[in-house]
Amino acid sequence: MPKAQYHQALLFNYLASHYRNHLLAESSCENLDPEAAFKRAKLAAVLLVTAVGIPMLWMGEEFGQSTRQTPNQPNPLQWSLLNNQQNRDLLEYYKHLIRLQTNFPALLTENIEFIHENIEAKVLAYYRWSDEGSRAVVVANFSDTYLSGYGIPNFPDTGTMYNKIVEVGEEGFKFDWPEGSAQIFV
Repeated sequence: MPKAQYHQALLFNYLASHYRNHLLAESSCENLDPEAAFKRAKLAAVLLVTAVGIPMLWMGEEFGQSTRQTPNQPNPLQWSLLNNQQNRDLLEYYKHLIRLQTNFPALLTENIEFIHENIEAKVLAYYRWSDEGSRAVVVANFSDTYLSGYGIPNFPDTGTMYNKIVEVGEEGFKFDWPEGSAQIFV
């Protein structure tokens, strides 16, 4: 495994801190059923780990702790959450993303190009690369709609990325995209 060489800018990214509630405690997730809330947490995890900068995880975010901030009061980790399958799945998802980031130099550089933004469809795609040739494309569907045959016109070259054959035609790369999800092509 290559030694992680973090970004020169030392930009830290986080979803929660002692000044902010955990993601699952935010009102945008509070009123969702647990499956939808954890799906949203996984989408946020992809963005956190693949963004330029160093991802910072705070006190159980990686396994779905959903406590609110409590200034000047103890807020212990809720290890018992790991008895729940959804919480264990989220932890494994984070572990996978962290391994991916560590093993792909493109995700450790400051190089980023936003290649697609569709405000109506709520889709964002960005391209990360390293000078050594490592590359990654992240596509996120923020909508509550399953997008069938959705196209990204500026998707990078045809090739094999993340064990998937990516064929980019004149209209770009087309695929079916589940609601509230993200895909990383490396």
